[in-house]
Amino acid sequence: MPQFALTITPRSYELDALGHVNNNSISAWLEVVRTRLFEEVAAAESGGAGFGWVLASLHIDFARETFYGHDVEARVVDVRPGNSSVTIDCEMYQRGEKTVFGRAVMVHLDPDSGSSSPMPAAVRSRFASYAAPA
Repeated sequence: MPQFALTITPRSYELDALGHVNNNSISAWLEVVRTRLFEEVAAAESGGAGFGWVLASLHIDFARETFYGHDVEARVVDVRPGNSSVTIDCEMYQRGEKTVFGRAVMVHLDPDSGSSSPMPAAVRSRFASYAAPA
C-alpha cells in the first residue's frame, strides 16, 4: 500500500474558546486530505481535483484534543473503492498521538445527469492501491 500523508500546521484562527482546534477546522482538514488524494489518483479522469465527485457521508471520531503550536500529520490509512463510490479513512496525529479518525464516502457523478455513475476502471485500480492490507 502506498503511503499518503500530509502535514498540517494549525493556525490560531482555527481554535475554539477552549484553545482546541475547532471541529469545523478538522472537517476542513479532512477535505484537504481527500482533495490532495483525488489530485493524485483521479484528477485526470474527472477534469480536476474532485470534479465529478460529491461527498455522500462524513464521520469523525475525536480521540483527543488537537492544539495550536504543533503540526498534525494526516494519514490516509485505508481506501475502499466500490463501483461508483470510494470510502477513505484518515487518521490525524499530533505529537505521536492519534487525535482524529475520519471516514468519508465520495460518490462519482455523471456530469450530464448528476446521478451516480461507475468510476473509470483505472481510477478504481489506483484507489485500490491505497487499500489497507487485509
